[in-house]
Amino acid sequence: MQQDNLNINIRPEDCTDVKCDECDSIFFEQVVQIKRLSALQSPSGQTSYAPIPIFRCVECKTVNSEFTH
Repeated sequence: MQQDNLNINIRPEDCTDVKCDECDSIFFEQVVQIKRLSALQSPSGQTSYAPIPIFRCVECKTVNSEFTH
């Protein structure tokens, strides 16, 4: 099955800024949250870990509620 290439033109001026819930900064950095899966839940029967990329505010380190899982 061949996928068609979608030519989507998104203009930055048509997008809205995401602001920090706490300080209204518009600058974020990507950090990694680690989730643990217990051996009882894991298909392998061993404890495993999953890295989850998440964004936090550069200024105050807040993670917006819309970024949490």
